[in-house]
This record gives sequence, structure tokens and C-alpha cells, in this order.
Amino acid sequence: MTMLAYYFKNIIISVVAFLLCGITWIIPFNLMKITVAPAVFETGGDYYNIVWETSFKGSGCVKYTYNGEEKIIWDSNNGIITSDDTVHSVRVPKEELRGNTYTVESQFIPFKFAYHCLKGRKAESEPIAFNGEEKEDDITVLCISDVHEMEKKMKKALSHITEKPDLICMIGDITSEMRTKDQFTKFLLKDASELSGGAVPVVYTRGNHETRGEYAGVLADYLGDEKGNFYYTFDFGALSAVVIDSGEDKEDDHKEYSGLVNFEALRSEEYEWLCSLDKKDFDGRYKIVFSHEPVLDDHFGQSWSEPLRKLGMELIVGGHRHQVKYLEGELPSFIVGGNLGDGQWAASVMTLKDGKITLKTVDTEGNILFEK
Repeated sequence: MTMLAYYFKNIIISVVAFLLCGITWIIPFNLMKITVAPAVFETGGDYYNIVWETSFKGSGCVKYTYNGEEKIIWDSNNGIITSDDTVHSVRVPKEELRGNTYTVESQFIPFKFAYHCLKGRKAESEPIAFNGEEKEDDITVLCISDVHEMEKKMKKALSHITEKPDLICMIGDITSEMRTKDQFTKFLLKDASELSGGAVPVVYTRGNHETRGEYAGVLADYLGDEKGNFYYTFDFGALSAVVIDSGEDKEDDHKEYSGLVNFEALRSEEYEWLCSLDKKDFDGRYKIVFSHEPVLDDHFGQSWSEPLRKLGMELIVGGHRHQVKYLEGELPSFIVGGNLGDGQWAASVMTLKDGKITLKTVDTEGNILFEK
């Protein structure tokens, strides 16, 4: 291509982009909307992931003021602002977000050329006051698991819970599969957004059903830690926690997986990480494990409970078994409920106060199924 042809081509592209841009701005209504409001996910370390969805693909950023300075953090990857997705995930320092107010903003980017782009209208959230107060006692944790897209039942059960959570734990199988983006945004992300209001942190523990389907491999881009893992540790005031990714519940060669999983390697890597943790780093008054699979004494031939006990962990909080149950042992387990069958669903609340962990489970009719 000659230089003249090259410049002529770019002039044509610029004119077309200008005209298209004008068209997008004279449309009398704004097509770019925030379809799922932001949720703030705990991912371990010093950062939160703020995740939201828009009606069209485009750019996304989080805005707030910290120490008198206006901050804008973009949804970007290796210096390039992401503009080809409707889901936006931005990592924000915990220290800067805690007790602060933030907004999220997205702009419609219909076309992105090599040297030009077409930008449409923007959508911005209302200011959200983020609490995230890392209390030294009297911490309330809302625990849900195994929703399996029974959101109406879940909301009915939650309507009977009066405690205001400081932390929300979604302990897996919020969906029954992860084939499409819609299953992520309309259930998992929307539940996190509506339950938290974007105002308190959400801990997500991957369930076995959320490993199934083509979109399962994308989840880590939004909800994973800085390495893309679903296992990590975190501190929340007096709470020191380990989050376990228990993965699938069958061997890799099971016919359900069509030879397209490699959880044996993941378990080996995760177990090595678990054994490398140092008890000195867990100095919270309350020490809790969150794992979709609640029994880890014999996890595919290995005792994961043993290294957890060495860390001083007191309780495993899990789901998976579609029941409400407290399992005694050297490291006891509490199964929080979820889909109990016959149209019943249950959620649990943990209160960490005065050195004690109080557990309570409520069903859709307001019945207290368990209290300890």
C-alpha cells in the first residue's frame, strides 16, 4: 500500500467514525446503562475487585477521592483499557476504598480501529458509600450457598433475617451451570450486587456447578485474585480466613467432564499452597475456613483438615450438601443450607462476638432450623 493510499484510507475511516459518532449522540435516549450495579469482591491481599455489568460493551472505571486526590482506576490489562466486554472488573486498594464513597462509570465503545475509535454515551452509578469496616468484634456474616437460581426462595428466606451483615459469603453453586455470560451476570453477580448494595465486601467461594460450562473459565478474570485463583486468605478485622477452592466433586475422568478438566493438578497446587501458609499470619480472634465442600478430612485422598488445624482454624463453613448440619470433629464443619428440596431454601448468619461464633439458620417460612 502506497503512503497516499494509506492516508486516504485513514481519512475515510476518520470521516465514517465522525459521522457514526454524531449519530450515537443524537439518539434521543441513552442506550448505555448499568444493568447490574457494582459489587465489591474480597479476593485476598490488599485489593478488592469491583465488578458490574453494562448494556453494551465499552470502557469502565471506578472514581473516588482519597486524601484529597481525585482517583480514576480503569478496567485495563497491560496498559490497554478494556473496551470489548459488558462486564467490568477493577482492582481497587482496600485502604483507599474502606469508609469511602465511589462511583463506577462506563462508556459505550461500538468500534475500535487501529488509530481511531468510536465513542458513545456514558453511564454512571449513583455514589455508593462503602463500609468495609474491619471491626475488632461483633462481626455479622451472612452465608448463602446452593441457590441454584432459586432467587425468589432465597429472598423470601432472607426477608426473615434482621441482622445487618458486615460481610457476605457466597459459598458456591449460586448457579447450576456456567454456560453463558447471562448465567454469571443475572444470578451470581446480580445476587452479590443486590445483597451487598455495593456497600460491604462479598466473599465468593467457587462451587462445583460453577466449574461447568464454557463460561466457567472466564470467571477468574472477574472474581479471581491477582493470580487468577479462587483460593486465598484474607483478614477482616478480628476475622482471619482461608478460602478454599474445592473444585469439582468427582475424579477428572468422570464422564460428566468429557476429558476437559484438570482438577487433579489444581488440587496438588492448592494443597502445596495450603501447607506453605504460616500460623503466625493468622492472628485474628476468629479463624474460619470457607469452602464449598464442607468436609476436608479426606479430600480426594488427602487430609486438608490437618494443615488447616495447624493454622489454628476453628470452623469450616460450607455448602454443597443441600442441608443444614453441624458436624463435630477436631475441625468442625457447618453446612449453611441453600436448596433443601421441596421448594425450601435456607440461609445462615454467623455472629462473631465476645470470643464466640454464633450460628443461626432461617428458612423461607421464617423457621429457625438451627441455632448454636
